[in-house]
Parts: sequence; C-alpha cells; structure tokens
Amino acid sequence: MMAFHRFVLALAASLALSGCVSENKPWVRDDATRSDADQALADCKYQAEAATIGIGANDHPKTWTDAIGQGIGDGVVRAMDENELIKSCMQAKGFRQ
Repeated sequence: MMAFHRFVLALAASLALSGCVSENKPWVRDDATRSDADQALADCKYQAEAATIGIGANDHPKTWTDAIGQGIGDGVVRAMDENELIKSCMQAKGFRQ
C-alpha cells in the first residue's frame, strides 16, 4: 500500500512539474542568428542528456508498483537536472531567455 502512495505522489509531482519543464522562451544573443541559437541549444541538450543518462540505472525495484513509481520519479529528476544543465550551458555560451 505504501508503494501505491509513492506512485501517486510521484505521478502528481511529475504532472505538477511538467509545466515548469516545458518553458519555450527562445534563447537569444545579440551577435547570434536563430540558427546559431538552435545549434547551441541542440548541443546543450545532447550534453545534458549524456550527463543524466545514468539516473536510476542501478535501481532494482522488488515489485511492479515500485518500478513504476521509481521510473516516474527518476524521469522527473532527470528532466529537472537536464533542464538545469541546458540552462547553464546556454548561459555559458552567452545566450539568455
């Protein structure tokens, strides 16, 4: 029963955070074209994905409910980490939103 509550909590958290994660303001820099910004963003997304690929990789849940709950939780953590890494990377390249 406790695992079900964790699953529901993780699901609620992922839905609540999905609005924060999907911000689509364009990245701009005074001397950069839209194409430059798109290329920089693609590079930063690739780096962020590579840096977070191992989140949750060593977890071995005992039940399906635990697996689902951990999967959702790990997905939320990974998305939040990736977004922070992308933001930091783009700012390091001189872009702002």
